[in-house]
Amino acid sequence: MSRTKKKVGEIRIAKRIVTIGHETYPLANISRVQTLRVVWRGKLATLYPLREITVLLLLGGTIALVLQRAGSRLAGADAETVRRIGTAFVALLAVRAAYLLGVLLYRLLFRRKRYALLIETAGTQYTALSGTARNEIHRIQAELVAAIEDPPSTERILHVGGDLVVGDKFGGDKVGRDKNVRSGSPA
Repeated sequence: MSRTKKKVGEIRIAKRIVTIGHETYPLANISRVQTLRVVWRGKLATLYPLREITVLLLLGGTIALVLQRAGSRLAGADAETVRRIGTAFVALLAVRAAYLLGVLLYRLLFRRKRYALLIETAGTQYTALSGTARNEIHRIQAELVAAIEDPPSTERILHVGGDLVVGDKFGGDKVGRDKNVRSGSPA
């Protein structure tokens, strides 16, 4: 499977089939069409870095306290060596904590909500479209439901705009391990 995702230019709805990108679905076999909000889980979850940031801060504080107490007990070159090694280790911890803080801030401030259009045929769900254009996904969902209820007599072409791609934008055509969909209407 290609890791590059194609932007959706158009969706073709004929009397018996619907074509989204490279996938074709028989209208009669579509049992459910739904729009869901993608909720990140695992390492992709928004607040995931908080735990590691907390551990790093506690570890850095503990090392700083140990260095302060050990410095008074050691003399001369040994105290200076221990202080330099400890300072370098605390600096590495600070760099990692700063990186994780940047990831956290990016996820809180800049990550946009993502939505997926799922089509269920014979019990299997396929992510037909995914992206950040919620209104566009809802419009396409309404068009598909209307075509299922009353198939068009001639082929209709839906032009698709916004940030939508065929399939799941982040690998695979199913919403999987590190991302889940929130069922029900999107918030």
